[in-house]
Amino acid sequence: SARRRAYFEWTVDDLHEVAGDEALGLAQGGHIRLFRDLGTKDAANDPKIVQRLCKGISRLESLPPQALDRQGVVPLRITPRTPTETAFWVDKALAHFSLKPQHPTGGSGVEFLHREAHLVYSYDDCREEKLRLGADLFHLLLELGDGFQLGDVSTDDTFAQLSIFVQRLLQEDHRRALAWNPMAERTIFELAAIANTRSDHQRLTIRQIDGNFADA
Repeated sequence: SARRRAYFEWTVDDLHEVAGDEALGLAQGGHIRLFRDLGTKDAANDPKIVQRLCKGISRLESLPPQALDRQGVVPLRITPRTPTETAFWVDKALAHFSLKPQHPTGGSGVEFLHREAHLVYSYDDCREEKLRLGADLFHLLLELGDGFQLGDVSTDDTFAQLSIFVQRLLQEDHRRALAWNPMAERTIFELAAIANTRSDHQRLTIRQIDGNFADA
């Protein structure tokens, strides 16, 4: 907060006294210009930004490279009830995600810059799930997507709504999951529960997915 006040309130002489000839950047402001530009049509519809944000969500939990390297999907880890070497996750289609800046509403006719955006996931039945992104969460997800390690952020208030967002997406695939085990590191398995419409029983199936992860 002190750095933010300095960024907005200090005079040029104040900055020079503390930072010398170095520029004083805004805390967590490495992507502030990109966040600001979401109000433009080109930036809001840029699939690369959505892909980077989704990549950051996938990296919140530890997943094997075999899951992260799959193209056109967003892997979301399923946390098992007991510790295991096997990693479980579900894949969400990247094409179902979109980004929409939220502009303040008012009747004055004066345009305002947006202060947040929504990462939107569209279900097959046309329902939508929305994740509210402020500039701080937007920055952190992009940092994660670029490979930065942020330590233990699972208890941070910033990620409370993110956890709810991910859990709701996981519920859509409650009968299907993907799995990987280091004993068969070149293979991804698909686990599925198939309900029998003629009885109360269901059949559990497991099948191997081809090891060519780039084309899976």
